[in-house]
Amino acid sequence: MAKTFLWIEDRKGKASYIFWGNFMKQLYPDVIVESKKNNSELVKSVKTLQDEENKYIMFLIILLTI
Repeated sequence: MAKTFLWIEDRKGKASYIFWGNFMKQLYPDVIVESKKNNSELVKSVKTLQDEENKYIMFLIILLTI
């Protein structure tokens, strides 16, 4: 059975990880939230992804200052 994952860039216990975990638990309880710790690790995980059975949602925040 295929699973759906939400990959985020924040570490477990941090604000966005807690937010997405609670948000998904309420709206989509079957989605598994996974921390990739930071942007670089999230990008590495996407580049090396070879799983064709499961679904993956990636959430990445890019802040620009001018």
